[in-house]
Amino acid sequence: MEALLILILKCILLGIIWAALLIPIIFNRGGWLKYLITVAIIALLCYLLRGFAPTINKMTIIALITLVISWITSMAVFEKESKVKSKVISFACVMAAAAYLISNWISFGIL
Repeated sequence: MEALLILILKCILLGIIWAALLIPIIFNRGGWLKYLITVAIIALLCYLLRGFAPTINKMTIIALITLVISWITSMAVFEKESKVKSKVISFACVMAAAAYLISNWISFGIL
């Protein structure tokens, strides 16, 4: 029972992280109801896809690292476009995670 509770809490944590990254991309304006629904959907997907936990965890770490790098670099590039900045940063994070996911499926030798 305790292991199931920990698994559910981990899925909710991943839902919170990914919802924060996806809300600016999916919706023009966020709200608490949209956020809660997005968290619930992502947490449910994480629970159903728990067999892919290592991939989901690596995608989340890559998205969070990209979030920090994008935020730091956007301070220099997007000084006054605050509305655009959150969408660009979120999109960069999601695309970095998607690129990692695609790179797991497609492998080719460069050298």
